[in-house]
Formats: sequence, C-alpha cells, structure tokens
Amino acid sequence: MNVYLLGTILNMATILMTAGCGSFLSVKGGNFNLGGEGQVYTGGFIGALSLVAFRNLPSVIAVPLCFLISGCAAALMALVPAFLKQYRRVDVLLSSFLISAGVIPLIDAGIAGPFRGETNNLLATAFIPEKFVFPSILNPSRLNGTFFVAIVFCVFLFYVMTRTRLGQQLEVFGISPDFAVYSGFSDSKLTLVSVTVSGFLHGAAGFFCTAGTYATCHSGFYAGFGWNALSVALISQSNPLFIIPSSVILAGLTTGASQFSMMHNFGFDMGAMLQGVILFFIVFSPSVIRLVRRGK
Repeated sequence: MNVYLLGTILNMATILMTAGCGSFLSVKGGNFNLGGEGQVYTGGFIGALSLVAFRNLPSVIAVPLCFLISGCAAALMALVPAFLKQYRRVDVLLSSFLISAGVIPLIDAGIAGPFRGETNNLLATAFIPEKFVFPSILNPSRLNGTFFVAIVFCVFLFYVMTRTRLGQQLEVFGISPDFAVYSGFSDSKLTLVSVTVSGFLHGAAGFFCTAGTYATCHSGFYAGFGWNALSVALISQSNPLFIIPSSVILAGLTTGASQFSMMHNFGFDMGAMLQGVILFFIVFSPSVIRLVRRGK
C-alpha cells in the first residue's frame, strides 16, 4: 500500500467517522435518520458558500464560524422530521428520507445555476480561498487534521453514551420507547436531541469534505457517505469506539474496490457489493446464531 492510498483511505474514514457518529446517535435513540445523504450535501454546500462569502475574515474566525453554520443548516434540515414525529406521529425514517430526496435536486440546481463558480469547468461552486483549505498531513493525499477531530467525536460520543444520564436515557428509549415514557423520560426531548445532533454531525462531515478534500462543493460529492455512515453505525452496534475501526475498514473496502475496478476495467460497483455482503453477515449473524441455537 502506497502513501497516497493510505491517506485516501484515512481521509474517507474521517468523513465516515463524523457522519457515523450522527447515525449511531439516531439509531441508539430509536430514530433511523435516513436523510444523511442530503444532510452531508447541505453541510458541504452551505460550508463552501460561507467560506467564499467570508473570504475577508481571518481563518481562526471564518473556519469555526462556517463549521457551525454548516452543521446548523443540516441540523435544521433534521429538525423537520423531529417535529413531524412529535406533532404528526410521522416516522423519522420516512420523513428524513423524503426531505433529503427533495433537497438534493435543489442543491444540484443551485450548483448548476446561480452558485456555480465562474473560474472552473466543473459543476461546482467557486473554489474556497486557499487560506481556509485544511492542509494535508500526508502528501500527496488530502488527509488532514480533521481525522483527529473525528476521533475526538467518537471518544466524546462514547463518554456521553456510557457516562451521562442523557446517554442512558437514549439507550433505554431506543430499546423500549414505551418503557422510557412510563419511566418519566421526555419523548420529545430525546427525539429532538438524537435527530438534530445527528443532522449536525452529517453537516459537519459535509463541511470536512468541501474544506478538507475538494476545496469546493461539486455536484454529487455526497454520494454514498450517508448510507455508508449508517452501515458504520450498524456495524458498531453498542460501542461508539467501534466506529473508528469500522470506518477505516469500510473506507478501505470502498477505496480498494474502486481502485481495482479502475485498473481492471471492471464495470460493476464492487465497493457496494462488498459492503452489502459484509454488512449482511455482521448485522444478521447474531440473529442467525440465535436461530441455530434454538434449533438445537
């Protein structure tokens, strides 16, 4: 494995770790956030536009500010399913997916139309000022310092889920919502926290893509990140720290399969096939084992 490939894998793992924390939180809270693709796209799009708009500000102010704007934009997008569940009893799984499916074409239209950069031939926004782009720590790949930020997210999520009252309530609520409500837990609070923070982390992942990897928001960059992040969350199951190795493994499978396809002119999406097979065995193997034991 060369340095470029290693850096590319770890860079993709950074995005999966960040978004995977969001998916993990929503799943543990009993709400499947299927709007990850659109939320990643929204965070990247808003982040790219914000960094260009704040080009005259110092980096120490502009970058954190735009990070918060990106995350909050995706969190607001996730807030709608939370309200729909609370006041209209609409399942987050359905509403988050439909909202994401509606937002993605709007962003595509914006990139192809009024927000398209004038200095490049890509379907992309204007390039982010160089002073705002995260520098590489493993040339020639685009791996940057956000890799360590993503690890901090995973460790902090582990602390929240295992050492705080909120984490324990989310755990109980995810297992049995009725029992949680009868125990005095706030249904609206737990749904709001798990879904909106999930959206924020997906938006943060999109910001890391545009500010750290692409230096712009190009059309379709989000593809696969939302679903892969959900895969990471399901593989990790009960321990947020497992998000780290799960993300690295999934990123390695995706990058390696893509490279193999390109070098050997293989026409199928091998990455998706491998992920599907591995995810199937990991997620369903406990159920299969239980069934076998019952048969005995």
